[in-house]
Amino acid sequence: MTGQPAVSTPTSAPSGRIERVSTRPWSRHRTISSAIRAARDGGVVSVVAGVYRESLTVDKSVTLVAENDGGAVELVAPHGPALAVRSGSATIRGFVLSGSGAVVVAATGRIALESTTVTGGAVQVSGDASATLRDCAILRTGAAPGLIVADQATVEGTSVEVTETGGAAVEAAGSAQVTLVDSRMGSVGGGALVAENATLTLTRCEIGPSGGVGVEVSGGGQARLTDCQLHDLAAEGIRISGSATFGPDWWPPLRPEHAGTPGAGETGETGGVLVRRCTISRAASAGVLLAGYGHLHLDESTVDAARGPGVLAGGDSRLSMAGSRINQAGQTALAVRERAEVRLTDGAFADSAANGLYAADDGRILMHGCEVRRSEYSAVHLTGTASAALVECTIADTPEFGVRASDRALLRVEGGTITGAGLGGVQIDGGADAELRGLTVSDSRAGVRVDTPHRPLLTDCEVRDVEQTGIEVAPHAALLARHCRIASCGAAGVLVDAYATPTLEECEITDIGGSGLVLWEGAAPTIRSLTVRECRKNGVYVGDGAHGTLTDCDISRTDYPAVHVGVDADPALLRCHVHDAGADVDQTDQGRATFEECWSTDVAEATLPTEPVAARAVPAAAGPRRPAAPTRAGASSKVPELADLLAQLDDLVGMARVKRDVGTMVKLVQTVKRRREAGLAPPPMSRHLVFAGNPGTGKTTVARLYGQLLAALGMLERGHLIEVDRGTLVGEYVGHTAPKTQAAFRKALGGVLFIDEAYALVPTGGGTDFGQEAISTLVKLMEDHRDEVVVIVAGYPDEMRQFVAANPGLSSRFSRTLSFEDYSSVELVQIVEKQASRHQYHVAEGGRAALLSYFDGVLRGEGFGNGRFARKVFQMMTERHAARIAEMDAPSTAELSTLEADDLHVDDLEVAG
Repeated sequence: MTGQPAVSTPTSAPSGRIERVSTRPWSRHRTISSAIRAARDGGVVSVVAGVYRESLTVDKSVTLVAENDGGAVELVAPHGPALAVRSGSATIRGFVLSGSGAVVVAATGRIALESTTVTGGAVQVSGDASATLRDCAILRTGAAPGLIVADQATVEGTSVEVTETGGAAVEAAGSAQVTLVDSRMGSVGGGALVAENATLTLTRCEIGPSGGVGVEVSGGGQARLTDCQLHDLAAEGIRISGSATFGPDWWPPLRPEHAGTPGAGETGETGGVLVRRCTISRAASAGVLLAGYGHLHLDESTVDAARGPGVLAGGDSRLSMAGSRINQAGQTALAVRERAEVRLTDGAFADSAANGLYAADDGRILMHGCEVRRSEYSAVHLTGTASAALVECTIADTPEFGVRASDRALLRVEGGTITGAGLGGVQIDGGADAELRGLTVSDSRAGVRVDTPHRPLLTDCEVRDVEQTGIEVAPHAALLARHCRIASCGAAGVLVDAYATPTLEECEITDIGGSGLVLWEGAAPTIRSLTVRECRKNGVYVGDGAHGTLTDCDISRTDYPAVHVGVDADPALLRCHVHDAGADVDQTDQGRATFEECWSTDVAEATLPTEPVAARAVPAAAGPRRPAAPTRAGASSKVPELADLLAQLDDLVGMARVKRDVGTMVKLVQTVKRRREAGLAPPPMSRHLVFAGNPGTGKTTVARLYGQLLAALGMLERGHLIEVDRGTLVGEYVGHTAPKTQAAFRKALGGVLFIDEAYALVPTGGGTDFGQEAISTLVKLMEDHRDEVVVIVAGYPDEMRQFVAANPGLSSRFSRTLSFEDYSSVELVQIVEKQASRHQYHVAEGGRAALLSYFDGVLRGEGFGNGRFARKVFQMMTERHAARIAEMDAPSTAELSTLEADDLHVDDLEVAG
């Protein structure tokens, strides 16, 4: 489009005469200006190829045509515009117009550019002028925009290319109207800017690459984008800071009964910003930014690979999305802030680097038939006073929560599924409230957890195939669950924590790896018509000091006694039936449960009568028939035995001082347990540790064993190890660090959080950076979850002393340091021998002597690798051994497995390891 097209010379004109222009001496007109003056109104001026250095002013109806003689007609303005239309109608066909600033200017009348190239400056249409561009190019405008349209002017363009502009490709202001079809704006300072009350219509257009935003709308602007592509943008794909509004029926008020309404109404043909069947890809900021009073409707469009949020709505904006997708957002796929309202229908969010959907402040969201998949943070997170209604939505594959409502948020879910949630399907905490109806949570770590002073409602929900607890009610929390089914849980079906007061009505708990219903100290639930069956432990476990009422319940097929009652527990059971179990009731001597009209059938060891009778207290059993304590959330039944773990510790090479310290802590933990069982106050104990030592001294190995030891002693639920460093905890921008730190910490709950090179969180020279925020977040989390996790910080000895001293919260929590000394030469040889034995090798006596001599002489600088260096030496020896054996014709088994002194070649090794 930037080349000079061929144009045929007209043979007639309305005036009957064609004015011809040529640079030849004998030409009638040697300037185009002369020909225009001579032409009659409506006449034609035919221009022969050449360079014409003049500025044209048109005040009549005239057509300027470049003759088809193989050359180009170049009009170069010495100053000012190359072409100015003051009145009448000017048609320019086949020209190259050059200048600077505004090359083509029309303030009144009509101008048509056909097969024309404008270079060096803008096309400017203002006043009440109108312009038509067809097969045109605007390029190399310097700092100026390409096409400027203002006032009441209108521009229509087809196959227009705007490129190499320092400013925006198109600027529309006032009440201007710009319509472009099959056009391209690339290598521009910005795409299209729509301000005041202007209107932009783009159909099958391409914008990008752009040094700024793709399309920007402000004031009361309007835009219609259909079948367009916006890509490779240095700012947002679409930025709307304000716009006209759609029709009055587009945004009916949201009321609870509208929760099933799929999105907004018809947008009409005017108002707001309508984006239909468009693709926005690779924006350096948000794919779409909506603020102020902007109104936007995304219809069957896609936002791909934005480096910031996919779509960010804030201010008092209104956003509706129908059949649209947000993929691979560098942050949250859809973020809703301030007072923005969003309505989504049949949308999909996938592979976001943060949340799939995040709503804060007073944001409002309605999602209908949407999918959220593979988000790095919780798929849906509500905070502040945000509210959201999710109707028939699918949420899958997140390492955190499927849906989390925190702070004072309101959540409503109708139907839909949540699968593959790494921490749990639904988390309701802080002061949030929720109503869940017909939701299915499956194939996740946990089901639903309620930790709020409100009483969330669960109706007709199903939780199944979860690793831990199906429904957990946190301490002092409440819940109303009706007609819910909890099945195939690895731990408890329903866990009612200390002093919680939930109500369960007509629910079913089945196929549970732990106990079906677990009540902890002070819990006082109201249970009606509950069915519990097929539990690997108790059907109902009433812990020490628990309360509650259970009415018309059916309990069967449990591996442990159907009902266990702990010390000082006083639940009241009315018309409950136990059947098909080994034992019906296991009540401790201090248990005070009452059973009214309860009975058992087909029970091997029965305490209850075989048919309902009047109220009676069940006598205490003569002690537990089998271990009855249920597994709490996060507990694992595969923790190794304490003796095996201590043997593994003892088998480690060297580390005599560390082994002694760990053994002391194990004994202290055992003493703590015994004193608690005896009703005595536990001695002071620091759970969190500093591991100080050089690289390769076994810090990570001991941390892993320490977690398993605490799990075997009952001080941790799982004892697993989560290893992190500064890069895992610290974000790249404001507001990113705390969520990253919280996410890592949550993964470690029930086990050990091991922070390697922890001193890197403290900036050099005592300055401040996001590392300090990570430390502050850790300190608070350690306090909030002090009995659920152990934090071990590790690094060089001197740096770790500085790290602990950097924050008062750290020094108070890390009061014990384990020092990991460098390995001696003899211990390094032992590590090599252990590696050899593990891989079915044997180190000959000569090889052992060579190793000892080598380790004695190796230079041990600051970066010496200790155990890692020893393992590297072993690897090098096996490679030399393989080369040596390859030269033998028929090596024996002994030769294939024996490492000799010849296999140790110092030249192959780095001195520092």
